[in-house]
Amino acid sequence: MAKRVLQGMVLFCVALLLAAAGGRPARAQANVADQAVYTYVALWGVPRAQWGEIEKFYKDARPTLEKLTANGTLAGWGNARVFVHDDTGFTHANWIMATSFADIARALDAVRSAVPQPAAFASSKHVDELLRATIHGGKPGASGTGMLWVARYEVRPDQMEEIRRLFETGIKPLFDEQMAAGTILSYSLNFQAVHTGPEGGVSIAYLLPDAAAIDKFQTALAAYEALHPEIGPSMEATMEYAAHRDSVYEVLSFGQK
Repeated sequence: MAKRVLQGMVLFCVALLLAAAGGRPARAQANVADQAVYTYVALWGVPRAQWGEIEKFYKDARPTLEKLTANGTLAGWGNARVFVHDDTGFTHANWIMATSFADIARALDAVRSAVPQPAAFASSKHVDELLRATIHGGKPGASGTGMLWVARYEVRPDQMEEIRRLFETGIKPLFDEQMAAGTILSYSLNFQAVHTGPEGGVSIAYLLPDAAAIDKFQTALAAYEALHPEIGPSMEATMEYAAHRDSVYEVLSFGQK
């Protein structure tokens, strides 16, 4: 049972939008790991004929996002293409991460000024999410491509603090161990900062360097499950488990502070 819960875990959290530096002075974010992090996620359902257009936009926005990360406005960013398609119709995602709402807003304004919005955005299915994570971790300076796994759950209203406690004490050690080993690059337990989904909506996200790392993580997970068989049932007891859904993405590019 632990495997069913942990399998879907995945930081950042999930999500992907872009931003630019507006000549603001660099600001240190050396203690990002100790702060709450907000993730602004944009999900897009793009007709296949326009995939090249939206992915070019991601590529063009990358220099701006890198500047925003270097000057401390952003804690991270990324963009991705859906790897396992489902009936939602979403095909792409992009995210930005920061330690304040203000920096999220500044980044969105900056990228809209710096990079023309593709026509594909206007004709595509679209939703946004604004998430908040107090439990998260990431490899400083990591960037490139990879895989992102996001697990979504509905937690019972009276169990929100319990799911946070169980993640902190029972699951975070596995993620920290696997991040130290290089199997994962970041992870987070995300709650809705703006409630656009079910009241108990919670997501667990983790970013991996490649598809082979998914296999390595599953092996580590099986070993961890054998040592801690109580974790899965304890997690499931907090949830409406039938509402659980996973999303898997091919990360086209990302960067972390």
